[in-house]
Amino acid sequence: MRLSPDEIEVIREQVRALDPEAEVYLFGSRANPSGRGGDIDLLVVSDRLGFRDVLRLRGEILDRIGWQQLDLLVRRRDQLDEPFAALARARGVKL
Repeated sequence: MRLSPDEIEVIREQVRALDPEAEVYLFGSRANPSGRGGDIDLLVVSDRLGFRDVLRLRGEILDRIGWQQLDLLVRRRDQLDEPFAALARARGVKL
């Protein structure tokens, strides 16, 4: 995994501030420790987050870790069987 301990803590804090029961997975190129570059791809599993929460979450994370490419995929638990969400969760690293 290619996130610093500080970045991981910021992501966890910001997600849990909006939904303490949410799960967060890092997937994509940053989940591969031997990879290079790449954006931060996060799957957030939450039954509580709405559109405005997601916008706020993205802004808060970027304000704290610095501006970089961040993609948030937010799914409810009943949506985890969707192919892309299932793949992100299966290949991702739980934060």
